[in-house]
Amino acid sequence: MSVQTPPPVSRLQRILAYVIAALVALSLVAIAALIAGYALGAAAAEGSGQGIWPTVMFVPMIGLPVALILIMVLLVVSMVARSKSNAGR
Repeated sequence: MSVQTPPPVSRLQRILAYVIAALVALSLVAIAALIAGYALGAAAAEGSGQGIWPTVMFVPMIGLPVALILIMVLLVVSMVARSKSNAGR
């Protein structure tokens, strides 16, 4: 059997992967901040729905679904690149 080398990673795939990682990391930090805010009594549920808390609550609600959609896009882009690579052999 011959050893097959994986197709090179394109710039689009690399950018998508970094954006996904950044969105997930930002959302996890926002969730941790919400947990800490609730524990310290400074979050929106404690009557402090002003300032930065609405934004902190909004980030994971948007960031995680967008990251999931981008993961699907990355999967499709990778499958197309692999298909093109296999067609040329």
